[in-house]
Amino acid sequence: MPEPERDNPGLPHLPPTYPVLFLVVAVILDWLFPIAILPAPAFMSLNTLAGVVLVAFGLGLDFWAYRVMQAAGTHAEPFKPTTTIVSHGPFSFTRNPMYVGFLLAYTGLTLIFALEWGLFALPVLWLVLDRVVVTREEAYLMRKFGATYAHYLTHTRRWL
Repeated sequence: MPEPERDNPGLPHLPPTYPVLFLVVAVILDWLFPIAILPAPAFMSLNTLAGVVLVAFGLGLDFWAYRVMQAAGTHAEPFKPTTTIVSHGPFSFTRNPMYVGFLLAYTGLTLIFALEWGLFALPVLWLVLDRVVVTREEAYLMRKFGATYAHYLTHTRRWL
């Protein structure tokens, strides 16, 4: 008997685990193989202030996207079924505002704590989110919503 198709993207891990894992690895690499490109963390330094702004924007974008999804009556959690395509609020300028928020917050934390390895890993983190998470979510949404989702794809960029 064939297995019923699940009503979610079937992600291998929850998306927030990727930036957290990358931060942990960056801390370990920074400790084992220090690189002194960024100035040491200091209160009110330019790097710290830029990092705080990026973390605030990233978390703000995540919170906004989460609230918009809740208000639309769909789940933000990728292990639950999506009930509708949300195309307003932050979803009007990026199909993945929560992942953009993750990347902004991650970048901010690497600046605040002077994690050079974290900055070097940023493109890899983006690629992992793009290939492992976003492509699976898009395939799921295309199967579930067809033409409605295809129309949204033509009007909103995947990232920015």
